Amino acid sequence: MIRFSPTGTVFRVWRRFSSWSANTMPITETITDTFRTNELDPMNHRKDHDGCFYSISQSVKKQLFTGGGLPKEYKELSETLNGLSIMVRKPAIELITYLNKTNFDAPVTRYVLYGKTGSGKSISLAHILHYGSNAGMVLVHVPWVPNWVRFPKGCTPSVIHPNMYDHPIESVEWLRHFSTQNGLLMQKLELKTTETYTWSKREMTAAGSPLSELIDLGMNRAKYATDCVAALLGELKKAAVSKRCRVLVVIDGFNAFFSPRSKVQREDKSIVLPTEFVLTDAFLSLTRNDWTNGAIVVSVDASALPLELRESPLPRYQLGKQGFEHLDPFIPIEVPNYSEKEFHSQIDYYIERNWLQQPKARTDRGRAELSFTSGNHPLSLMKLVAPY
Repeated sequence: MIRFSPTGTVFRVWRRFSSWSANTMPITETITDTFRTNELDPMNHRKDHDGCFYSISQSVKKQLFTGGGLPKEYKELSETLNGLSIMVRKPAIELITYLNKTNFDAPVTRYVLYGKTGSGKSISLAHILHYGSNAGMVLVHVPWVPNWVRFPKGCTPSVIHPNMYDHPIESVEWLRHFSTQNGLLMQKLELKTTETYTWSKREMTAAGSPLSELIDLGMNRAKYATDCVAALLGELKKAAVSKRCRVLVVIDGFNAFFSPRSKVQREDKSIVLPTEFVLTDAFLSLTRNDWTNGAIVVSVDASALPLELRESPLPRYQLGKQGFEHLDPFIPIEVPNYSEKEFHSQIDYYIERNWLQQPKARTDRGRAELSFTSGNHPLSLMKLVAPY
């Protein structure tokens, strides 16, 4: 039986692998607990923890990822295995090292994660989100930009910005996500608006109002939600510069902002470009390096663009001229396939959680076939060992 991966790779299914007789393949290898680390604080993760899993508590998972941030397959797997664990990998360690040494008085540094689809960029971003939360940073997180471009829940012409379009439903959801991630921190910081926002003849948010009022207005009045998001991002930028808070921006699928088309159409059936979204304008403003006391981490992925624009995973190709110039200068960080150590740690984790129960997975020969068949590609390996 043959299985095809999403990228077109052909590999034999694990069912064939499991058909080998245990009697003809004596077990020569056993797992140990060396694939786990007891260091649960991402701020302390370093090279010594490379290839090790660390556990994330249910409360932290609920705070950080209720509104998104974990790939669907990974989230479902963590629920099946009754616990969320993330592997500490070199890209995240490199990024954490940079963040720990950042001069926050200098203009914000932009970091771009890149790599093949399914190599683990979203999980690395989840790791960085946990780092930012533990570091006391205000999180500005977009779980997956293509959802706004390819699968909008209802775009409407902006009443404030001519020739621009709002995402009312998505904006309400994002404000709720922001509030869940940062609720307790925002209460402690007591940030206030620096200007007055007029929404209608009767409704306004006065200067000096708590930012929570801006957030609550957007969540309760979808009509104004998109502009509330834009106003909130602008206020956070100002607060960071004035050292009232430190901001970590994390955006997955950032290159979708520069996609040549979207699924939104005008009344005359012409296509609305992603750059014509108010949300795009707001987040592009936030990702400029014209402010301080923060950091910006984004990922680019081929699956964020149309099929004909997926030839290369490199940032220059994925961002296009406009996107590349917007982020330049930035620090590129590749998220590759598993190293040998990471591959064995992942197999050990599957075995320890009883997700992978075939005895052959403990043998050198069995693991060699899994490595060859999956190419050490994280998503392919996850699908290869999945039960039927």
